[in-house]
Amino acid sequence: MAAKAKAGKAKAPGAKKATRSRPRKKHEVRLGRIAENGISASMYGLIERGAAKRPKIAKELRGSVEIRFKEDYAPVRAIFGSEGIVVEDGLAEADGGQPFKPDLVISGSLPQIVQLASAPLFGGLPKPTTAHGRSALRKVAGRKVKIEGSPLLARRVLKLLEI
Repeated sequence: MAAKAKAGKAKAPGAKKATRSRPRKKHEVRLGRIAENGISASMYGLIERGAAKRPKIAKELRGSVEIRFKEDYAPVRAIFGSEGIVVEDGLAEADGGQPFKPDLVISGSLPQIVQLASAPLFGGLPKPTTAHGRSALRKVAGRKVKIEGSPLLARRVLKLLEI
């Protein structure tokens, strides 16, 4: 006699049984302080998406990044730690007047920084074989976008932000 298939769960011949895997513990991304002229909520969205898409990179990242804009926006800070990621606007008065010393500083105009963050990457750097990647590389080479600090952290952050 033929075995009856359960309703709604017919299997194709030769199909493998689904195995249960342990759910991945998501690396928490939190939104910290927000300034009146801040855009950290936008950067939070990009970092949260990157952490969900590339959880291994998000969990391994350690250090602090500050993104400074030519326009009148508060700088955005991202602090990558073992407990998660905090994204916030940089407010000098909230730091008790103490200077924030990030491991990496990315500075430029908002559109140029967005173009760098959205460029396709190869080895953590904008891909020179695409028009978008070449454009982003020209902005860095021409110092329209400045990257100062840890090159390894810069490559990993760009990979996290890659669209």
